Amino acid sequence: MNNAGTKEIKGNAVFRILVSLKSGIVPIADRESAMFDVLVISECTFGKNLIASAYLKDLGSDYFKVECAGFDTGPLYPMVPIVMKLDGYDLGRCDDSRSVPELLEMGQTCDIMITVCSKRLDAKCPDFPGQLLRLNWRHSDPDKIAESRIDRIQQLRTMRDNIKADVINFIHDYEKGALPALK
Repeated sequence: MNNAGTKEIKGNAVFRILVSLKSGIVPIADRESAMFDVLVISECTFGKNLIASAYLKDLGSDYFKVECAGFDTGPLYPMVPIVMKLDGYDLGRCDDSRSVPELLEMGQTCDIMITVCSKRLDAKCPDFPGQLLRLNWRHSDPDKIAESRIDRIQQLRTMRDNIKADVINFIHDYEKGALPALK
């Protein structure tokens, strides 16, 4: 930080972007205290939303407060915690996912909604109050596309890695100011 209270990047360049939050306009220099509310949604609690929220909670914890929901609640796909454990994440401590209708009924708000489902199901998902940005990361459920258990595990690992890449790219885009809706 310099004397003017702005953040300097690469020598003399002054980096000052205003970020629009529900609470008002906050200079990026003060962004450390400003958190965007992110809601990650999938068709059900298969685990895609839990995978994305686990990575976003860990890798984006400086910027985002993350919750997840599904259209239909139900048991977690049993191989998801195993595949996440291989990457060092324990989903056994994850918060339970709620249903989208339940959150809407409760008046849930969010700044950013990320859906990790097909385009067809993304289209049926309503916008939430206060929403500034909506993203769709399309990922298929391995149990719907693979026949053998070994193929499902491999496809689940691929899906996990692709979701992680989406999260990393999202965080990088945010840090670069490449998400106009969040300015």
